[in-house]
Amino acid sequence: MRDKVGIPRRERQGDERRRIGLEEGRERSSPATPPVEAAATGTPEFAAGLQVTDAERVWIRANLGPFQKNELIVDVLRRIKAGKEATVYVCSAHPSTGRTLVAAKVYRERSLRSSKNQGHYQQGRALLDEDGRSSWRLAGSQKSQRGKAATQTSWLMHEFTLLQTLHAQGADVPEPIEHGEQALLMEFIGDELDAAPTLNDFQIDPSDAQRLFERVIFNVELLLGLGWVHGDLSPYNMLYHHGRIVLIDFPQVVNCENNPRAREIFERDIERVAQYFARVGWSVDAPRLASELWSKHVPEPEPDAVYS
Repeated sequence: MRDKVGIPRRERQGDERRRIGLEEGRERSSPATPPVEAAATGTPEFAAGLQVTDAERVWIRANLGPFQKNELIVDVLRRIKAGKEATVYVCSAHPSTGRTLVAAKVYRERSLRSSKNQGHYQQGRALLDEDGRSSWRLAGSQKSQRGKAATQTSWLMHEFTLLQTLHAQGADVPEPIEHGEQALLMEFIGDELDAAPTLNDFQIDPSDAQRLFERVIFNVELLLGLGWVHGDLSPYNMLYHHGRIVLIDFPQVVNCENNPRAREIFERDIERVAQYFARVGWSVDAPRLASELWSKHVPEPEPDAVYS
């Protein structure tokens, strides 16, 4: 069958489908251009000298620009750590802070972060809003835009609020300064522009091993006393600076009482710490130590307790 212009209808329909398919293919293959001017904040020269891609610079300006606007930082100087959950930068601090340098941790979008085993950590953990208040009603459906945004906020706020509490109690953690929607500003642990190394990249003196191990356990006990397990404690998440160990990275903290896997995760944390210190000359019975610490700080659940 032919249409009015004499071209077989089947051919015209095929051409139309091919045209639509090509247009859709172009749309899929062309990434959406970020709204640079709309997203970027801070002065025009903010982060201009940073050796990063243009896309990362836009991301930095959008998330750290508000800290410059609020006179907490002056500029972003360099990237010091890029992990699966976040990227950390060292920034020049505004004189009003009384500091020379600060660290800025910018969390990845939830869709870009590793979600492997994430539910194991979050089970039994309340959602926190941007003020650090506990609210189980925020998420609604975890798959909704509102639910995803609430989960992202909660991930950041668990770290920020716990750092506040731990620092106030004398724990060896960076002092938190301020937070944004997707970034956390905190004390910089290092010298000049060089961040303190992680224990994974540093071998402590054997004569210092016992003292430092006991200090790590002091921090672990502070966490347990607050009802939390670090959840990812290892030489990769402990810094060494001037004879002191500093614990970092707390967004995945595990609720001791409401997470049925909390004890298993805690035992793994202790085992990893013990393995490192055994290599530098201080050995302990990790399973026994974990059992003693757990019994000391975590109450036994009621027989009919149900995990939520």
